[in-house]
Amino acid sequence: MRRCDCRRRHGLEVEWLAPADIEAAYGFSAPAAILSAKAAQVDPYRFAHRLLADIVRRGAVVHDHETVVGIEASRRRVTLQLASGATVRAGQVVLACGYESQAWLRQRVARNRSSYAFVSAPLPAARLQALSRTLVWETARPYLYLRTTPDHRLMVGGADDAVDIPKRRDARVAGKARKLARKAAALFPDLPLQPEFAWAGTFAETPDGLPRFGAHPQWGPRVLFAMAYGGNGITYSAIGAGLLRATIEKRPHPLRRLFSFERG
Repeated sequence: MRRCDCRRRHGLEVEWLAPADIEAAYGFSAPAAILSAKAAQVDPYRFAHRLLADIVRRGAVVHDHETVVGIEASRRRVTLQLASGATVRAGQVVLACGYESQAWLRQRVARNRSSYAFVSAPLPAARLQALSRTLVWETARPYLYLRTTPDHRLMVGGADDAVDIPKRRDARVAGKARKLARKAAALFPDLPLQPEFAWAGTFAETPDGLPRFGAHPQWGPRVLFAMAYGGNGITYSAIGAGLLRATIEKRPHPLRRLFSFERG
């Protein structure tokens, strides 16, 4: 209830659901739930390409399939050496390359983990009922999440572990999909959940669950990092974009120190 009240105080439209409410609306049992009126889902691949297409229309130049092999930072500029032999010079550089950014820091700022998911065969729309318009996230450890797709499949994910070796992670995908299917079936025994596609991915966790945005002492003020780690990447990325812009434009930002490398 305290989490629900906290969300209300910050302007989020939420509702507290008691066990009977959950059973009536969704057909499964849980001690309690917070129902948020607003949620969203996005295809990250298409979204990224649309963003790149938009900045090209605005006059920017996008160079794809290039690998940066060296960075030199001075007081006046940053020079990037590319594998192709080309050189890029800029006043500021932002490293926003996900988990690959750690390769440019001697300091270990996060630990990589693995997460797993599967998508079911198409289900009759009527069988999904309230699930067809609700994202479900169980806060237990390990957690479980569910959402539907436009073609009436159910996507189920979670079963995280500390594996950070691609071959070991990939070898676990089938078993993890079966485990996730069993957990989802325990909640929705009437749904025929047959995994049709399954996969695994990497995510990073910082010790305190917060991201890292800004300059690192190793590179100086002209090289900025965008590390939206901690499990809330989309939210952190939106905040970080404004924070890094403020940094480049030499404006203050209320979260700069909290999300900086200086916090320890």
